[in-house]
Amino acid sequence: MRLLFVFLILLVGCNSPETNTQNNEDQAVDSILEQSQRSFVTADSVGRESDQFINTKVTKTVQQITTLKEEVKTLKAENNELKVKLDSVDDVGKPFQLLPVSTGKNNR
Repeated sequence: MRLLFVFLILLVGCNSPETNTQNNEDQAVDSILEQSQRSFVTADSVGRESDQFINTKVTKTVQQITTLKEEVKTLKAENNELKVKLDSVDDVGKPFQLLPVSTGKNNR
């Protein structure tokens, strides 16, 4: 009888902690999987937002480049017009003379 009683106590005692430990391990694994799933969802949403931001920036930059190219063409045309006007003007300027600079104290 004692042997049977001791055997039952050992059997129940050894069986309970193992089940409890396994349940704790299962819960820990489930918790880790849930956290990793949330991390993947967050990373995916952040990636999509950054892609949209990048696409917006690229579109704006392309539009600015196009506008600047048109502005450069306009400025080159204006520059050529000014060159033609300056080349066609006759130079009727008067010659000039440079006078020496005096370092004397009498000149004020």
